[in-house]
Amino acid sequence: MKKLILTLSSVALMATMVNAEEVKAPATEAAAPAATVAPTEVKMKIKAKEKDGVVKVKIAISHDMLTYDQAKKKGKVANFITHVTATAGGKVVYDASTSQFLSKNPLLKFKFNGKKGDELKITYTQLKGEVFFATKKIK
Repeated sequence: MKKLILTLSSVALMATMVNAEEVKAPATEAAAPAATVAPTEVKMKIKAKEKDGVVKVKIAISHDMLTYDQAKKKGKVANFITHVTATAGGKVVYDASTSQFLSKNPLLKFKFNGKKGDELKITYTQLKGEVFFATKKIK
């Protein structure tokens, strides 16, 4: 049984997840537009520490999160993070669909059952369809 607590504020998106092996990608993922460009590796601040079988993760993503209204005022095209996924040990441990109301430079926090030494891969997709990722070893 999975337990997911999701809090969205103007500062951060936080989630706590238990028994992450039960998490599956949403059915709408197949209908999402395919990225026109191969995923690009970017620099993200990622902290992943394991204690007693539970891995606590903090991620800081540097992103402008330009909403439709802000883009119109600036004469630019709206661009914000629409989807964030984290995988560890070949399994999806965190999956979130986001919107333009997520803050600029969002901070994500979540927990999952895992072990030291596994590689944690964080992937996010922008409104334009571009995909970015970063990896970190769990300490």
